[in-house]
This record gives sequence, structure tokens and C-alpha cells, in this order.
Amino acid sequence: MTAQIQQALALIQPGMTVSLGGGRHMQWLADVIAHSPLTDVQLCSPSALTLAACRQLQLPICEQPVKIDLAFDGCDSVDQQFNLLKSNGGIHTDEHLFAQLADQYVILTEAAKVTPRLNAKVPLTVEVLPAAVATLLTHATHLGLTAQVRVATNYQGYVYTRAGNLLVDCQATNWDNLAGLNAMLLQYTGVIATSYFPQAATLVLAEADNGAVQVLRKEG
Repeated sequence: MTAQIQQALALIQPGMTVSLGGGRHMQWLADVIAHSPLTDVQLCSPSALTLAACRQLQLPICEQPVKIDLAFDGCDSVDQQFNLLKSNGGIHTDEHLFAQLADQYVILTEAAKVTPRLNAKVPLTVEVLPAAVATLLTHATHLGLTAQVRVATNYQGYVYTRAGNLLVDCQATNWDNLAGLNAMLLQYTGVIATSYFPQAATLVLAEADNGAVQVLRKEG
């Protein structure tokens, strides 16, 4: 068990409803929970793969939570103001839903992904209705963004979300005005959600290459 997973496990108390996001860290945490003495813990997830892993481990599942005590997730970039970009997984709409239900939103990530400003190499990903894609691409260009529909790597076609929508990856030279750009994109008809989570994290557990964990806690 890594120090990061150990610290995450220590946050879980009996009786909690706990959300595990997408990615390998979440599946590792699910395995550790399954082999821990924790009792009366219900698990939920915005990720179909994580939920399947929890079922395989025979962990108690809450299919449709109305309140989450503690939500764990990963990210592709986090800055010192606890803003997040969660772009690569493409499940950010569901992640937004679970994050807003959570009393605490804890990010497990690599220390290299914690930077003073959000990493411009990570796109801002927009989930959009298929009928609105062409319009969104035009709008994104007018906003000074480079935008393209995400293409699948395992078949010849585009990536579709669980809800049947498309993903558009937007890039800029920097994300200094990300809050403003994000607000404008969300106004366009057909846009469902974006991968930007403004000041969303309450706690970040950042793991360095040597296994040491830096704990960043949001004040207030």
C-alpha cells in the first residue's frame, strides 16, 4: 500500500458514503477498502469501471447517492488555488454531479501535476450534444481556442460519453483566463459541462516519485 493510498484510507470513517472516481488510483483504493476492517461504508462512483471493480470486490454499492460524505478523485492538473482540470477521462459531467454532493472532495494525484498555474498542455474538454458540435467549434475558434472533437484510439470514430454526447478538446497558449473562457463556453446551447472544476478540491494528496506525499489543504 502506498503512503498516498494509506492516507486516503485514514480519512474514511465507518458509516460514510464514499465516492471513488475514475482511474487506477481509485481501483487501488477500492481494493484496500475491501481488505480493511472498515464497516458500514457504502461506495458509489461516477466511473462505470470503478463501480464494476467495487462490485467485483463485493463492496456495498449506493447506486444513486443523494449525499456523499467523502469523494476521492484524480486530476490532470491542479493549481495552488485548488482549481482542477479533469479532461483525459472524459467523464467530467458525472464527476461534477458527484463532487457537488460531497462534503469533502479529495484529489489523489502526482506531485508533478500540482503547479502554480494550470497546465496549458492539458485541454479544457467540453461535453456537447452531437447536433451542437459544429457551432461549438466555430465559437471556440472565435474565443481564440484550438478545438477538435476527440477521436477514439481503439476504433475508427469519435469518443462518445455514456449519455451519447461528444467530447471537444480545447487548447490555448495558457489558461490565465480559463474561468472567463469556461463561463462563455457554458453559455452555448448544447454544451453540457466542461472539465474545469473551479476551486473544487478541499484536500490534495500529491505523491512524489519517491513515494512521499504532500498534503495540501484548502483553508476556509
